[in-house]
Amino acid sequence: MGLFTQALYLEVAFAAVVLGLVAVLTHPRRRQILAFLLGVSAGLVAVQVFRVHVFTFLAVGWVLLPGRARNRGTPRLIAALLAAALLLASTTLLGDLVNSPTLGLQLLGLAASAALITFASSRRDAAAMLWGLLVVSTFGSIVGVLQVFHVIPMDLWHLDVSAIGRPTGIYPEPDWLGMFSGAGVLLSWRLSMARAWKVVFFLPNVTVFVLAMARASWIALLVCIAAAGVASVIQRSRGAINTAESGPRRGRRAAVVIASVAAVLALSAIPQLQEDVTTRASTMIGTVQEHDISGQARIRQNDSLLQLATSIPIYGHGLSAAGRVGVWGQIDTLGESQNNVASNWVLGMWVDGALFAVPLIVFLVGLAFARVRSISGQLLLFTLVSSLFSNAVFFPVTWLLVGLAIIASRPNAIGVPTQARRHARHRVEDPLFGLLER
Repeated sequence: MGLFTQALYLEVAFAAVVLGLVAVLTHPRRRQILAFLLGVSAGLVAVQVFRVHVFTFLAVGWVLLPGRARNRGTPRLIAALLAAALLLASTTLLGDLVNSPTLGLQLLGLAASAALITFASSRRDAAAMLWGLLVVSTFGSIVGVLQVFHVIPMDLWHLDVSAIGRPTGIYPEPDWLGMFSGAGVLLSWRLSMARAWKVVFFLPNVTVFVLAMARASWIALLVCIAAAGVASVIQRSRGAINTAESGPRRGRRAAVVIASVAAVLALSAIPQLQEDVTTRASTMIGTVQEHDISGQARIRQNDSLLQLATSIPIYGHGLSAAGRVGVWGQIDTLGESQNNVASNWVLGMWVDGALFAVPLIVFLVGLAFARVRSISGQLLLFTLVSSLFSNAVFFPVTWLLVGLAIIASRPNAIGVPTQARRHARHRVEDPLFGLLER
């Protein structure tokens, strides 16, 4: 009976998926709907079919739909991205400590997905993708809030770190929830929307961003603010014209005021929470204390990664070899490890690919800083900095942001018609046009 019920559930789920796809593909705005779902899939961690992210399947299906843009000026960057990914993926054939050969295929699939997004996204497609990412991030944050208030029967993590516990939302651990809620904070702050909606999206994300106690995300947000500030000063010093729109600013003051009132009430109701947040924030700088378990674990992991990197060939130990470093820094060179990536993406790629990994590292970091004034560039920088502590480089969200960041340089690089280009500097009311350029 149990097997019959399980088979019935699978059949119903499959039928629902098929009917949903038919409904989407026959809808007049199917391209924007599928782009939205592509953004939603980027906000999920491990939704895979045959070890391939659903994000990749959606990207292929979306690019085949009519109405795609043709972004001139991107082929060189696309070629550089794919070549760098292919070079690192090739180490699965060369390395001596490869743990999962299929990780190379996953990397190529994600890089190819980013290339498709770069090549075929219009500004409306890009807007739909970012809205999809915002919606799924906000949903995860709402689940986290309900988890804190015990509305949802889910265990909270690390009561020794936070008096109320660290929520996980729809993600496997609090650090991922902290990263995606941070992305939700940036998106709700930067996207153009009505004042009420900005409050609705901003409040749960900023709440969980604090309650998740994810120090990596806190550091990443500070780095993004600093980098964007420096880039803004440089741009103004060069006399660049500021075409920022008023739309994205609408509702920011209300969102901050409501969030501040909620924070004061929470800290007054739970005095221990203020001490926990202050203590957690103080550990972002200075020496890691002995009682800081997660901090000590990351130090041991980094030490073990450096040990693995002391004597490696120019192609490294092979992609996925860094996953052989365990949570407490133990190195398991025998058998198969349950993990394939290191917590620090730069050290992990160096162990995996050594010189073969350098082009991809340089490409990702350079792209993030080159586009730091755009929303996709800021989000990419935020994700990369977070991944120095909790690696999300092999998550679809990184590659969605890579694809959007490449085309965020100028209006005529995102499928804007010729007539629109002539009047680009005078357009101040179209939130979709300014989405990638602010």
